[in-house]
Parts: sequence; structure tokens; C-alpha cells
Amino acid sequence: MEREGSIRIPSGCAIAAVISREGKRMTGEAIVGAMKPMHDRSNGLGGGFAGYGIYPEYRDLYAFHLFFDCRDTRKACEALLKEHFEIVAGEVIPTR
Repeated sequence: MEREGSIRIPSGCAIAAVISREGKRMTGEAIVGAMKPMHDRSNGLGGGFAGYGIYPEYRDLYAFHLFFDCRDTRKACEALLKEHFEIVAGEVIPTR
């Protein structure tokens, strides 16, 4: 039987979670630390994050955080999103 790493298995992924049962705000330090070992997925697709309660003022909406390395790709993606979704807010995400 071949194992992940010697062959490509598209569904190879991992999960980590943190929650404040008291509903208190927290930094992203704990979840980022938990996700570090999962950054380079064995399937070559990279990793991602999902969060709940990040934007309390938009609690009934979804947030997409997208990063692009090509302006043409960004424009195409934004056009697709505008065609199929109602865009309520948009802003640049600060990065280090």
C-alpha cells in the first residue's frame, strides 16, 4: 500500500481549533502556532485558516480572506465574486 508522501493524495489535510467558551477576544497566536506544522501539506496545496467571530459587526455574513501574487488573477477573482455574491465590505489585509 502506497502512503501519503510517496503518492499525491488530494485530500491530505489537518485540522486545529481554539475556542473561548466565555466569548472573550484572543490573539491569533495559539492557532497560528498550532497551524505551523501543517503549513506545508503533503498534497502540495498549502494550508488555510477558518475563523468565527472575527468580525462581530458582520456576524451574519461570510468573510473571504484572499491573497494573490498576480494582479490579473486578483481582478478575475474579484469579478467572479462580484458576479455571484453581494460584496458588503472590502479592505487590504495588513501583512508583515
